[in-house]
Amino acid sequence: MTLYLPEHRRTPAVEVAPVRERPASVWPRGLVATAIAAVVTTLMALIAKAAGVDFGSSVGDVPLSAFPMLTIYCSLIGIIIAEVMIRVATMPRSTFQITMIVLTGLSLVPDVLPFFEFDLAFVGVLCLTHIVAAAIVVPMIAGRMEERRGLGLPAPAHRR
Repeated sequence: MTLYLPEHRRTPAVEVAPVRERPASVWPRGLVATAIAAVVTTLMALIAKAAGVDFGSSVGDVPLSAFPMLTIYCSLIGIIIAEVMIRVATMPRSTFQITMIVLTGLSLVPDVLPFFEFDLAFVGVLCLTHIVAAAIVVPMIAGRMEERRGLGLPAPAHRR
């Protein structure tokens, strides 16, 4: 016995897409990188202070607590930028890396401007801590972004 089905009954009314697992977040690795960078920049500041570098400026002394605090703050902003890049960028890893290089370069500008009248040795310490922190945090976050690429996530709505 053969059963006849009309054409509209042969195809499903709604196509069901396969359920895909959401990839891991960059937050865990980013927070580990943030902690490592905060410790390293603080140690760099302690070593510089012990070596006799003057942390004074025209507006007052820069406290040692500023190093880990600002490292954590800026690293958290970098993690948020990475999460946004994953969702909106066509090539999230390279877009993130280029953005972080530019932002790290821009973070050096206030240090070298004569507004705060920092000692030249302190300017070198500040610039070096910016670069070291970025060299720790950016590759660790970008490595997680590479793992997330190509997992078949749907394109953002504005790119369809």
